[in-house]
Amino acid sequence: MNILFVNNSEVNPLNSGIQRITWVLAQAFSARGMKCYGANFETNTPATNTLFPDTQKLDFTERASAELAAFIRKYNITRVIVQECWPLKKLAVVSRATRQVEGCKLLYCYHSMPGKEFVPPSTRAELYRLLHGGNRMHALKKGIVALLPGGVYRRIVTRRARRDYSFIWEAADEIVLLSASYIPLVEQLAGKKDQTGKKFRAIGNSLSFQDYLPEEEILHKRKEVVIVSRLSERAKRLSKALKIWKQVEEGGRFPDWRLKIVGTGEDERYYRQLAKRLRLKQADFEGRQDSKPYYRRAAICMQTSAYEGFSMVVTEAQQMGAVPIVFETYPAINDVIQNGRNGVLVPPGNIEKFAGALERLMGNAEERERLARHAIADCQQFDEGHIIREWTACLA
Repeated sequence: MNILFVNNSEVNPLNSGIQRITWVLAQAFSARGMKCYGANFETNTPATNTLFPDTQKLDFTERASAELAAFIRKYNITRVIVQECWPLKKLAVVSRATRQVEGCKLLYCYHSMPGKEFVPPSTRAELYRLLHGGNRMHALKKGIVALLPGGVYRRIVTRRARRDYSFIWEAADEIVLLSASYIPLVEQLAGKKDQTGKKFRAIGNSLSFQDYLPEEEILHKRKEVVIVSRLSERAKRLSKALKIWKQVEEGGRFPDWRLKIVGTGEDERYYRQLAKRLRLKQADFEGRQDSKPYYRRAAICMQTSAYEGFSMVVTEAQQMGAVPIVFETYPAINDVIQNGRNGVLVPPGNIEKFAGALERLMGNAEERERLARHAIADCQQFDEGHIIREWTACLA
């Protein structure tokens, strides 16, 4: 079987979770005798990696669809896996191409939580960007959207979501979601019902690392809480994490603990300024780093996102024995965390309850050890072999 992966840009496992998953899948398929090829919309740069033997560059024209169809025929590709394709006019290019080739099937992978569109931009973050540089026009537009009354915002988003999800439904032969819990959400948003039972597949992301923290190392964890995240307020809501940490510092019970924030993003300056305004003394911004050493030595990993698709951060933390404590803001988190067994779930948005749960965890080494041991064992359901078997069945 020959497979084509479609991404927005050249696949680099350091760029994003989606590209990291593309890299893992392509390597695993290749090891099993499948031939994998690439296509992306980064027309100004040449192919720079050795992941694919050939890569097709795309734009938004009819000609691009014809060229992609020729590429599919040339390499006898029977499955097209769309990993990143936004805006959806990119999906239109790919869909037109696959429809021209008999026997070619298009699988659209939705790597986020269906309905994330209903989460509005952050007024404070957009105002900060508007006043302190960056793309001011973009920040102004987002700031205006953030100020819309809730009912108005929801009506606008509902119309747009119905259009977008209906288009995805029609363009794809199958829609691959990160959790079965997302199927009714897509049906609701698209205004359609899967009568055949064949429209959807639910496949979680595979684990990022090839090893697990040896259990004896759990006993030698540092007094650190780690956040690994893109620094983007709309989705990640790190402002809540900083306010939670402020409560921990003010409580005064844990002066020897530190918060490590790993990652970069468009709202990094906003977060640094917020940390300064909150007068945080035990929080460090580490920038873009290899996250694995941080998970390995941290006792706890916290996540305060407004939404996720299937958080690789949570399974990465579990692999390395860093106990995850997470706002329960997306259904797929229940596929990963069993509350009180291999992590801690907190009601969405409740800063006080999160801070209380975090302090209880920080103050109880025995409980952290128990949760970490279960986390290491339980996350193995998402190991590469298991996920590849699910993908192989999907591609058959």
